[in-house]
Amino acid sequence: MEKKKIITENQEKRCRMIGIAGSNTGVGCTHFSIMLTNYLAGYLRRKAILLEFNESGDLEKLEYVCTGQMGQKNPYRVLDADYYKYAGPEAVKEVLQRGYDDILIDFGSVKDGANELYWRCDKKFLVGSFTEWQQESFREFEMEQRAKQKKSWQSLAVFGSEETRREFSRRFRINAERIPFSADAFSVTKECGEFFQRIL
Repeated sequence: MEKKKIITENQEKRCRMIGIAGSNTGVGCTHFSIMLTNYLAGYLRRKAILLEFNESGDLEKLEYVCTGQMGQKNPYRVLDADYYKYAGPEAVKEVLQRGYDDILIDFGSVKDGANELYWRCDKKFLVGSFTEWQQESFREFEMEQRAKQKKSWQSLAVFGSEETRREFSRRFRINAERIPFSADAFSVTKECGEFFQRIL
């Protein structure tokens, strides 16, 4: 009887994989990834790690600014969350053994090539932009991927006018949630907390 109970508890502890990709560079994908990681780790008190599946080097810069060191260890910790720079498939296998509640993966821009692992994540977010110089890549990804498969990701955007967002929704059926603006990715405002609760 006791053995059965332990198995059930372990099954409930299954790690959640969250994939985050940007429709282009500079749309706020990494900022959103860090915000969400901090919400899960600092606000919900879940054991969370963010893996960098792109060549931007942003998590190495973050490590230097926040810890004063660079290239010392992987993963490293800032506040309540862990970060893994320049990660790959082997890193995923490694962190799966460490008992995380949530493994978040920042895939960077989809322009760098769609990663097979993105489509296997439990939750998938696409961060796009409605600004005039970036909206086309947002629309292209949505239309191309929707033609190939049933939509399985949530579209999000922080940049661009509300008028453009409504127009995209009307013309292309692209319904993107507006990410609340947060100057500090490590600070979870009430508005951000409510937003994350809604999309998760």
